[in-house]
Amino acid sequence: MEKCVIWTRVSTKHQEDNGGSLLYQKNCCDEYARNNGYTVATNGYFGGSHESAKTPGKFIKEMMDVIKKDKSVKCVIVSQIDRFSRNAGQGITMFSQLLGIGVEIVEATTGLKTSDHNQRLMLQMKLCMAEWDNANRTDKFTNGRINCLKSGVYCGGVPLGYDKQGKSVNRTFSINDDGLLIKKAFQWKLQGLANHQIIEMLKPYGMVLTKQKIHKILTNVFYAGKIRHKMLNYEIIDGNQPPIVSYTDFLKVQEILSGRTGIYKHRKETPQFPLKRHVMCSEDLTPLTAYTVKKKKIDYYKCNCKGCKTNISAKKLHGKYEELLSQYDIPQPLVGMVHDVVSELLGENQSERLTNANILKKQLAERTNKLKKCKVRYGMGDIYEDVYAMTVETLQEDIDRITLELSKYGKDLSNLDKRINEVVVMCCHLASMWRDTDLVSAQKIQNLLFPDGILWDKAIDNYRTLSENAALATIRKITESYKREKEENPCGNSSLVNSCA
Repeated sequence: MEKCVIWTRVSTKHQEDNGGSLLYQKNCCDEYARNNGYTVATNGYFGGSHESAKTPGKFIKEMMDVIKKDKSVKCVIVSQIDRFSRNAGQGITMFSQLLGIGVEIVEATTGLKTSDHNQRLMLQMKLCMAEWDNANRTDKFTNGRINCLKSGVYCGGVPLGYDKQGKSVNRTFSINDDGLLIKKAFQWKLQGLANHQIIEMLKPYGMVLTKQKIHKILTNVFYAGKIRHKMLNYEIIDGNQPPIVSYTDFLKVQEILSGRTGIYKHRKETPQFPLKRHVMCSEDLTPLTAYTVKKKKIDYYKCNCKGCKTNISAKKLHGKYEELLSQYDIPQPLVGMVHDVVSELLGENQSERLTNANILKKQLAERTNKLKKCKVRYGMGDIYEDVYAMTVETLQEDIDRITLELSKYGKDLSNLDKRINEVVVMCCHLASMWRDTDLVSAQKIQNLLFPDGILWDKAIDNYRTLSENAALATIRKITESYKREKEENPCGNSSLVNSCA
């Protein structure tokens, strides 16, 4: 009896679950061997689950090595030839290699053998048909995925924070509990928190993320209700999933991550040092850093510039900052007047800002139309794929930039009365609010009041301002005038209050 080896293979779980199991193939080959006078060599079973049909995997290489060493093996039995290979070129090459060492391949279900040249031709044709079928399946799969993506249905793995329902074009998504936490992460990023701070703040809620994972989340446009996929040449389109963050806020986060705004902090911020990098040394304009003398448990700010000896206790620096902020506290009798001043200051540029917003809207419409025309030309075959991809990327960057800029105008123009009231309320108790609030809110007050930072002058042992918020600067002057008038005439009525009345 001639020795043989048996080869079995399934390339996907779908094949394994639908009648093409390894056990079925083994039984089919064993039966053929028994009925046709073959004996299976010791350890003569080869193949495996999910072995590639396109390129020789480790199992088929193992089988070839054994056959070359054991000269008594004269036959390789497979249930069907496409289990051996679905790549015509690869299969025919292996036919030749095996025939060259005196080994034939037999298809158990038909009895066709490579040793007979007519039957070998039939097996080769079956390999060609298998490859053609493979290509057809791939095309159908690819076209199906592209159709889903163009319909706004994401076909890849479901991102953290979402649950999926349904399949293919009927797939829908819903935000789960993790999604609500990711929403917090985006909000914290918009407030200026560093990634490592967000990671720590999520831990109590049971979400443990690495720095790589949080970055991947914050840069994934899927969370903004959009889809970006290589099958669409990375064009951004609207998805059917509910957004966790608005697209404009998502773009703001990208701007923060890119480091263009100055809000993103690469180093760790600690609650006891809100003025770190906000206050600069007046001699060399170097932002102050902070440290703690552990033995004395005293916090300090210092200038790290070589040769500079600026070094101040945090208690002193914070106290002086409170004194500075108290200049902006509004006395109660002046609240009505300040409301009018803030209203005038915030509203005086309304016409100009509306004009700017209209210009941006026009630019946005132009870029959007260009993008649509580019898609049509690509669909008609007028432009090459690489040119299309590059053009889409450039136009999308312009659209995102204009959208982000336009969102800033939209916020300013839509809630003017609300913003006026917020500024007035905040200015009534600015110093105490800064002292008693959390780190993020304290830094927001600092950046609102002194957007370019503030200088510490050790020669005068006090602060020097670079620039201040225009509205708050006017409020400070009104408050100072009121206080001087009250000191000069403590019993009389203030002319400022009377003029307001």
